[in-house]
Amino acid sequence: MRRSVVILVGLALLAASCAERAPSDARQGGGPVIAAVGDIACNSLPSEHTRRCEYDQVAQTIREIAPDAFLALGDLQYLHGEYENFLAYYDRFFADLKPITYPAIGNHETYTLYGQGYYDYFGDRAHPPGGWYAFDLGSWRLVALNSQLCKGSTWTPELGQRAPITTSPAIDKGCGPGTPMYEWLRKDLATHPATCTLAYMHHPLFGSEPYPEGVFLYQLQPLYELLDAAGVDVVLAGHEHNYQRFAPMDAFGRPDPNAPRLFVVGTGGDTYGDLPEGEVAANREAAQDRSFGVLRMRLLEGGYDYEFVTSAGERPYEDAGHGDCV
Repeated sequence: MRRSVVILVGLALLAASCAERAPSDARQGGGPVIAAVGDIACNSLPSEHTRRCEYDQVAQTIREIAPDAFLALGDLQYLHGEYENFLAYYDRFFADLKPITYPAIGNHETYTLYGQGYYDYFGDRAHPPGGWYAFDLGSWRLVALNSQLCKGSTWTPELGQRAPITTSPAIDKGCGPGTPMYEWLRKDLATHPATCTLAYMHHPLFGSEPYPEGVFLYQLQPLYELLDAAGVDVVLAGHEHNYQRFAPMDAFGRPDPNAPRLFVVGTGGDTYGDLPEGEVAANREAAQDRSFGVLRMRLLEGGYDYEFVTSAGERPYEDAGHGDCV
């Protein structure tokens, strides 16, 4: 199954207050709604800062969207993802969203040995020890992946560099062919065919720090090639503390209308991540680095509507459109 995507750009001006926003066409249409964002909670309270650590406002934005599912795109609790910090900071503002939260693990969660704080906080919803899983939402198949595994190791205060990511040695071997996550993904995509499929993880393959041909984390390429070959429509990631939307492209950055469309949504309230001044990233269609907010998507039969929703008090920013799955 391959996809072609048609983008419709344009949206009524976002109001300064989230509560006062008029519903978009996506909100009025049929199909479930998801909210997605990563890079969220500082290890301090929002009241202690100005112009950073605004994760309380991001949580409120998600409540106002009232999604059917919240896709949490990793680095949900800084600095090392300790369980105590999850309870003290993230949980204070996101606890009521936990029943609809489908998390993906980030690198900062693995800075606590084996990601134990993350897995203790989310429990079975995080699917330890590997952290990957899939589920159906409406007519869509959604797949959560552990992109940190692609690096093959992590860093922890206890063990330093090259620390294992999980308690299972069989899992700490990257994410290429033959690895547990890759083979699970290949089987899941084959046995759960869907007209539309969305994959999400913490690290983007492409971003604002280009490797050859714009590749951000080259270890992800085998996984991305598998997603592309299976006809996945949308890939969501965080890690960079900004918002970026790319035209559909393959795992080597070549434009392809049948390839996945990547959204980077690292605007969860921790800090702003500057986009290099004057940079023109290949195939990037929209980007901003000064507004915290959330990507809202309505998962339609055979397509999706998307809209970036800025949080209260943030600089207004507009990006919205539609994509088809065929």
